[in-house]
Amino acid sequence: MNVTELKKVSKIACIAAVLALLSACGGGGGDQPVDKSKYTGATARASINTGNAVAFTTDAYAAGSIGSSANVIGVMVQNEGSPDGKLTTLAEIAATVRGSLAQLFARGGQATTLTGVAASSTVYGAVGGSAAVTMTVNESTGNFTGTMTFSRYQNVSDGPTISGTVTMTGIYSPNTGRYDSITMECAPLSATTAKGTATIYGSFAFSVDATGEKLKMSCTVSVNSSPNYWVKDWTYTFTAGTLTITGVYYHPSYGYVEVTTPTPLNVSSISGVPSSGVFQAAGAHCSKARLTFSSSGSVVTATGGDGQDWQLCNE
Repeated sequence: MNVTELKKVSKIACIAAVLALLSACGGGGGDQPVDKSKYTGATARASINTGNAVAFTTDAYAAGSIGSSANVIGVMVQNEGSPDGKLTTLAEIAATVRGSLAQLFARGGQATTLTGVAASSTVYGAVGGSAAVTMTVNESTGNFTGTMTFSRYQNVSDGPTISGTVTMTGIYSPNTGRYDSITMECAPLSATTAKGTATIYGSFAFSVDATGEKLKMSCTVSVNSSPNYWVKDWTYTFTAGTLTITGVYYHPSYGYVEVTTPTPLNVSSISGVPSSGVFQAAGAHCSKARLTFSSSGSVVTATGGDGQDWQLCNE
């Protein structure tokens, strides 16, 4: 074998090694298992570029652009305080549903037992609407099951208006008058804002301990009758004013990305508006998009997927 042939072999081996490494960091294959009854969109890992980076950051953060702002790559978007421009996230919708149950627990804490109050009761939103509750509580264990049927329930003026039914299970602590954990199944639940209506099938699960609060969700979301987006196995962990998020996000046109918060978000609550931090989507071929929050707004940036920045993954 002469020198030229050796160079050719070396080049081929190098290319093969690079492709293998790219595949290891998400460049090829490794598609997530999909429940076809809930999601029928693209299923391959998405390549992120400047054309779809907003869809995988701003829109993904809100899960299907329910109330997302008209963001563009590399341009600061000011925080919008009006209801028309407010970003409504799935975490806020889940927190609104959870809050209605907290109203019930607060009322039950004033009675000798929660059971007598909760057997059949109605709570009302501060702005309007109602939630009819049927619940059974095991007084010895604190375990509860029940249903809540929402009718245009709205608790804050710029928050979502909730309709639909959820089934729930959880653990209630009579010592604190609060829940320790609660899982809610939506089949479906609708949430309406000034931007439109999201229809949600799936589950929200809250848990509380001494260090903070955790929200796990897995659901499909259709916005204004759009094809379903899929928020798969997302976990929000809120501790001492910081929030981390992990999970997989499916876009019906592009496929899936893995989402993380490499810089935790500074928030006042699990559904609060971030004042700083980074929300990141990681796609195929090491492509990434980041939504960077600050006190004055947010900005989207993207690397890879456009034929540039084709470096090997380092995380």
